[in-house]
Amino acid sequence: MHRRSIGRSIGLAIGLGLVAALLMTLAPPVSAAKPEDVFKGKIIITKNRLPLRFSSESAFVGALQKGKIDKIWPSEEKGEAGKWNIEYMAFFAQPLNDNEIQVKFFDITGGEKRYVAGDAQYTREKGSRIFGSSIELAKPEFDVRKHYQMNIESRGRTIATTQFWLLGKGQSYSGKVEFSDQDAKQR
Repeated sequence: MHRRSIGRSIGLAIGLGLVAALLMTLAPPVSAAKPEDVFKGKIIITKNRLPLRFSSESAFVGALQKGKIDKIWPSEEKGEAGKWNIEYMAFFAQPLNDNEIQVKFFDITGGEKRYVAGDAQYTREKGSRIFGSSIELAKPEFDVRKHYQMNIESRGRTIATTQFWLLGKGQSYSGKVEFSDQDAKQR
């Protein structure tokens, strides 16, 4: 009886091992997917500029996933003035059939979508599915503790999008309230 249980365990382990090996050969590996397919229709904002070359497509995908951020701290903040530098890569589902794209920003903090700013960007070549660049956002159009949506459009159609928060100190208040003599008399 002891031999049977060991034999069954070995047979079961061999059977499960064969099933796992078969499934691994049938399923395409996730890491071998092209970055433009993994992230199609998305804009990835990264904390730092990514290298120009990667050892493999899976290394590129890994670097994007590791470096992706959605909260951006100012690169410069002095009193009321603030600037945010954004490094981004956009991935398109279809090859781009134009040399110009529109980058548009919307304030979505209160639940409504309000246009804030936009800029034309030019690609190096037609037919690309990836576009990378950097852009500087500044006050008064942009402000701290606001939620934004960034769209990339081609010929009026949105082809990639993301959402992010701009962070920073913002206005500081002392908490002290002072009333004039006139205000005090009215109260």
